[in-house]
Amino acid sequence: MSYLHLPRIIFSGDFISDVSTVNNDPAHYNNDTFRPTFQDFGQGGTNGWWNPEGGATFNFQDCTIQKVCYSDGTVADSGSMLDLIGEFIMGAEGRSAGKMVDLDPQQQMVSQLWAVTLRIVNAEDEEILSGELHPTAFRDLQMRQTAGGKLNGQPRGASWTSILQNVKWGAKAKNYKILAELKAATQENCLSINLNGFGYYYNHAPDGRFSLGRLLGSIGPYFTGEPKTFAAERRLFGTKISGTNENGPTFFSLTNFSFDEKTNLLSIDFGNSFPIGDAMGTVTIANDYVLAISNFGLNNAPDSTPLVLNYQEGEFTPIGDLPYFQGDWLNKTGGIIDLKIPDPLGKLLANNQLILLQMIDGQANLIARESWNGLNVRAEQMVQRINADAIHPVDFHASKWGKPLQFGTIQIAMAKKTDPTSGPICPIPGNNFPQNGLTFDTTAPIITNGKTQMNITGGRINCPRVYIDGQIYFLSYALENSQTDYADSSNDAISVYLFDYFEVPKKPKWTDIQATMQQFSNLYPIMSKYLVDLGNREAVLARKEILLFAFTQDINSPMYMPVTRDLSESKRLTIVEYLKSDGKYDNEKIVEEKDVAARAAKKTGKVSSGKTDNVEITAAPSEFQQKLVVAMRAKMGALPASEDIEDLTKL
Repeated sequence: MSYLHLPRIIFSGDFISDVSTVNNDPAHYNNDTFRPTFQDFGQGGTNGWWNPEGGATFNFQDCTIQKVCYSDGTVADSGSMLDLIGEFIMGAEGRSAGKMVDLDPQQQMVSQLWAVTLRIVNAEDEEILSGELHPTAFRDLQMRQTAGGKLNGQPRGASWTSILQNVKWGAKAKNYKILAELKAATQENCLSINLNGFGYYYNHAPDGRFSLGRLLGSIGPYFTGEPKTFAAERRLFGTKISGTNENGPTFFSLTNFSFDEKTNLLSIDFGNSFPIGDAMGTVTIANDYVLAISNFGLNNAPDSTPLVLNYQEGEFTPIGDLPYFQGDWLNKTGGIIDLKIPDPLGKLLANNQLILLQMIDGQANLIARESWNGLNVRAEQMVQRINADAIHPVDFHASKWGKPLQFGTIQIAMAKKTDPTSGPICPIPGNNFPQNGLTFDTTAPIITNGKTQMNITGGRINCPRVYIDGQIYFLSYALENSQTDYADSSNDAISVYLFDYFEVPKKPKWTDIQATMQQFSNLYPIMSKYLVDLGNREAVLARKEILLFAFTQDINSPMYMPVTRDLSESKRLTIVEYLKSDGKYDNEKIVEEKDVAARAAKKTGKVSSGKTDNVEITAAPSEFQQKLVVAMRAKMGALPASEDIEDLTKL
């Protein structure tokens, strides 16, 4: 079961994501070569790209419920508010919005949603339902806009699949039939949810949609044991490359579908794969598409010349036309199609490939197909942040024709080391080294009832990327010895961010956290310009209470300080301990020197507390003494040499 199953709620609207772009550029992480212009708006690495002051927030905007599908197959898409039609999908109330963040500047293809709350609210501003989105990364990144992203900038789209946890049913939830059905069907007080995002604007276009994108959402029941971050369903893979370039886009590339053999209900989600003409999701194509069942195994890879199938020769069995319409079809339906098919076709589809055909002058061109042997495997925790010596599991779900696989093993391999490359500012680090930075079994245990698990252990690495903490590793996986074709294994590699090994000092000083705090100050201008200059010791200590609050939040909180979740636990703890100490260990060396001098003075009878450069300093705190202390501290890196002497009393 998943968001594709009944009962189901479908909504659409916009999402807003003001991601920060200074931290998109690996070279900007180098404190030694960082320039103030890197925080300015402007294309190119010598500026901060298209949104340097972004706050990484994610939220729902102008989203409303468009359609509900009941357990018996009946549908409502207009009319009574008791069907929830027209009610609002909103984010959290009275708190910070969720976050959309990359794993790393060198892995921006698995952007995650953190701390997102979804609420259904009626026109009277009454909360009907709310839930917390389990953190999830987008998958199935693919081309959407047929004319490219000339206006908005980003022509591709992707899906976030997750669950809503800790669901709260409002006082009026019982008044809505669809919510009563969902509550009765779902388990663990969770709901399954899928979000298809596309049409994102990173261009500052004149229509005012900068930092907005379109969103199609669907909510369904969740069942114990299901994966949380993807639908364990059957899938179609695109086979027709648009144009003549072998690297051209492949529309209808990745499409989830489910088939219920008990009811013969075929449900297909084209919400993330159907071609659109613009960033708003307008369907402009007018082709005839047919869903069918292949009568022999198809294992062809994507090609600009489509494979032509012959109906008269019995190469496929039609199920029916693809029921879509031009215009606002995607926004009204979420792109999900439910087809009740006759029993004989149901028996055939249960163990044979589903295919999508484009009909042109009676010719059936293959557009998308299922894997020829019905195999499908995907990893649950495909994005990992790992500290040294930590062990993290990865759960795999494998199926054949939509049913749990009962045999086989999964092979896992690390990508080869990549070398550093030159850049206009500084060299850009390579990835996947040292190769022994991660430890894992290259073959996962035998699959049982569609599941298996392997562990990844983080090693102790020491700055392989020099100026960027830790290292990025990519792990691929596939079913072993299963005669698979290109479509059988997941397109989702496992992306691992392994943090550098770092021991928390017993007496942390500013010098222990200075480089990290300076990097945060450089990369997040919204913080350094409007709240606190994280690279300045005095500014940090002046705002230590609010910083302690942020640095001690749970990682799932929207207030968690490292907005991209790119800080190791040991470095976070070091910052916390430094803030708690109020920087008192910064002066420890000076205090020790004065204590030694004082003890010596007692023995000699002199009233001096120490000597520096043959100049005797009396016990009285003269202006000269204070200036000297400031100078010494500046030399140690605790204070700028130009610090005003009066500020010494504030520390």
